[in-house]
Amino acid sequence: MVRHYKRKSTRGSYGKKALDAAVDKVRTGQMSKQKASMTYGVPRKTLNRHLNGLVKKPGCLGRFAPVLSKEYEEALVKHAIDLQRMFFGLATGDLRRLAFDLAEQNHLEHPFKNNKAGKFWLQSFLKRHPELSVRSPEPTSLVRAVGFNKPVVLKFFELYKEELGKDAFSGDRIWNADESGLTVVHKPQKVLAKKGDKQVGRITSGEKGETITIICAMNATGTYLPPTMIFKRKRMTQLLLKGSPPGTVGEVSDNGWVTSDLFLKWLDHFIAFTKPTKEQKVILLVDGHVSHKSLAVVEKARESGVVIICLPPHTTHRIQPLDRCFFGPLKTRYNSECDKFMTSHPGQRITTYDVAELFSNSYLHSATMANAINGFRCCGLWPYNPDVFTDDDFLPAAVTDEPLDVPSAG
Repeated sequence: MVRHYKRKSTRGSYGKKALDAAVDKVRTGQMSKQKASMTYGVPRKTLNRHLNGLVKKPGCLGRFAPVLSKEYEEALVKHAIDLQRMFFGLATGDLRRLAFDLAEQNHLEHPFKNNKAGKFWLQSFLKRHPELSVRSPEPTSLVRAVGFNKPVVLKFFELYKEELGKDAFSGDRIWNADESGLTVVHKPQKVLAKKGDKQVGRITSGEKGETITIICAMNATGTYLPPTMIFKRKRMTQLLLKGSPPGTVGEVSDNGWVTSDLFLKWLDHFIAFTKPTKEQKVILLVDGHVSHKSLAVVEKARESGVVIICLPPHTTHRIQPLDRCFFGPLKTRYNSECDKFMTSHPGQRITTYDVAELFSNSYLHSATMANAINGFRCCGLWPYNPDVFTDDDFLPAAVTDEPLDVPSAG
């Protein structure tokens, strides 16, 4: 009995490396098309298409071809690693949005929808770049997850010290920036009242009011960047800035909050004021808000000589100078100015057009050299002093045996 064995087809079993090798062997004359096809398992028709330049992305496998080129993907990997090292910790959703932004900015053809790359693209991207991985945090207690704990703070100070040593930074080149909100409905000051009365009232502008975002920045030697005010409007008018601090920048957004595009504009304002260069860089300490870590922001900062360092999550109340010594006095003074306004203008409400002047009086009173210098000193940021926090300042690593399931990034 004669048995006939059918040769196993290699169609579809080759990979990108095999395809590249087959094309290279034929082009250099080391193999014929037939021999290369049999050796590497690449169909003749596929080999011919790549040799004749009939594919959009040579070396790629049909519909499985990466949307971004090798150079773009390597830039994206470096960007993700740089941000993770600076404590930004990109989530998978952030990475997908960055891929969409990269494709749009460079006018690349792509199938992405809803302003981000798809989950299949993410899976393929991670397979092509094993140096990246999605890490799941270990289950831990609620206090440890959100608290001010020693390992995180010490890790931050190690990174901060490394950056300080690279360019011998001085205090005037170390900045902290952050956002806060002002409302037309202020918090009244305490008043004297008859003991035993159940309710004590004081006039405010209303029950609910519009919030205006302010972006402030100061350095370790007491210099302040002219602030930015973001109003909830469609169009900007200079009437909104009447009486504001000198040099104040006005912007608008749909909800009055900062966006990635607005923070990019603010970064232009910051660069024009501080004038950094690649030889004379400045450090900018910010929190981990999503608007601070867009691809455009990080690229502009890198090109302009701005080293952005993100403060660890849930620690800004202790190691952010603006939170420690500026925003508190500012809000107290702002409420006081609003109280004076309501007393001086009986029956009149505080409107959005009044906020700039009320803010100006508060800002000029609070933006002192002493507040800025003390803010950086008490946080251990300048002069550099991680020992400013003792063991008593840190919360215990665990105060309960009940675990908290912290979801993975993305």
